[in-house]
Amino acid sequence: MLIASQLEPAYARTVYPCFDEPAMKATFNIRIVHDPSYVALSNMPAIDVSEMKDENGSLWTVTTFNTSLKMSTYLTAFVICDFDYVTRTERGNQIRIWARKEAVKNGYVDYALNITGPIFSFLEDLLNVSYPLPKTDLVALPDFGAGAMENWGLMIFQESSLMYLPSDKFTSRKAMIAIIVSHELGHQACEMLRHFFFLFKWFGNLVTMNWWNDLWLNEGLASYFEYLGATFVEPKLSLDKIFYDHVVQPVLREDNEIGVRSLSESEDKINGSFSLMSLFDSITYNKGASITWMLAGFLTEKLFIRALTLYLKEFSFSNANQDDFWTHIQMVVDAQDEVRLPASVKQIMDSWTCQNGFPVLTLNLTTGTISQEQFLNKKNENSTDSYNNTWIIPISWMRNGSSQPLMWLDKSSKVFPEMQVSESEYDWILLNVNLSGYYRVNYDQLNFKRLARLLENDPK
Repeated sequence: MLIASQLEPAYARTVYPCFDEPAMKATFNIRIVHDPSYVALSNMPAIDVSEMKDENGSLWTVTTFNTSLKMSTYLTAFVICDFDYVTRTERGNQIRIWARKEAVKNGYVDYALNITGPIFSFLEDLLNVSYPLPKTDLVALPDFGAGAMENWGLMIFQESSLMYLPSDKFTSRKAMIAIIVSHELGHQACEMLRHFFFLFKWFGNLVTMNWWNDLWLNEGLASYFEYLGATFVEPKLSLDKIFYDHVVQPVLREDNEIGVRSLSESEDKINGSFSLMSLFDSITYNKGASITWMLAGFLTEKLFIRALTLYLKEFSFSNANQDDFWTHIQMVVDAQDEVRLPASVKQIMDSWTCQNGFPVLTLNLTTGTISQEQFLNKKNENSTDSYNNTWIIPISWMRNGSSQPLMWLDKSSKVFPEMQVSESEYDWILLNVNLSGYYRVNYDQLNFKRLARLLENDPK
């Protein structure tokens, strides 16, 4: 027998009476009565294990847990199992990896144990926010439909997301586990601060969105940081390559259809459990991560982390919305002189989160003109988008192999004299270097020919 909870987004109400909304945080006192041959786990450490007899004289074990920190109802969790575990302590935080006894004996969870502590420490140092719980349990279930879940102090995984066979020679398997564990740990900070995301629960646990319309603040940020954590414990991984292959390119292929929702919806559109569940998709996870990648790129990582730390400390054990995040980034931008933006952080970022889709830029080398329009597989002639299909776009670019200062396109079309080229076939321009922006690029025939010739001569 095995019992494990999955209460996100709105199923805590099926276990105990509550106001089952993310903004209504509380502390929880949990006690579980269970068969003596099993162990009970919850968000907090057990503080007492006793016995009781029922009216039929049967003996039961009663496990009582310490009072939880203030958190949302959907993060309360419990597991009743006969699993074994391996353990280590990192900066006073006891880490246990639970799994089937045979899997533990064969060393299948040793890799997950070895990387969990270092990723925790990496996140604490990066974000300057300490993990507030005394223990963290990671449980590998033979079957878990959600893939993984970031319950504070009791993270639950599908076995395949946590186990690594010592005899397995495929490094991609390690990479997958590192990414998933990193995602979930990232969430630990966001009450504190899916396959590949669960160690990054700083986002969602420490600071939670006010309502599910801003779910991307949890999952998008965690999905971004999961790759930083994964490359920290596996330095041979190419961060840029795996991020493009697993995050940016897949969601660009999906986010080009009419009717695809925006990243952040108005609160009144998100009602009922069906619409809540539909938010757990690649738009939330992958587009959220891609937009975060772009934001960190044009701010610089230093300013982005500084703003994120400020945001996490301001809203610890509380709730926030998208505008709160923009406000704290703006505060950091206003306090320095190195990074200049063409508009407020809110104006720039709302153009990416509050309207659906993404732009394609077209560059005319002769005139230096760049224009933008929404990239669609099929044109929508009846669009009523309030943003008029216009984004405020950071343009990273290089000329003849040399990186150039960041440019901004803040209207439908704009002339950049710096991007006019000579008649030389060796004079070329490349936009969106390293796919740092969430958009596609189209060139005139002249530049396509020059880029093609360059690739033929030097494919690297």
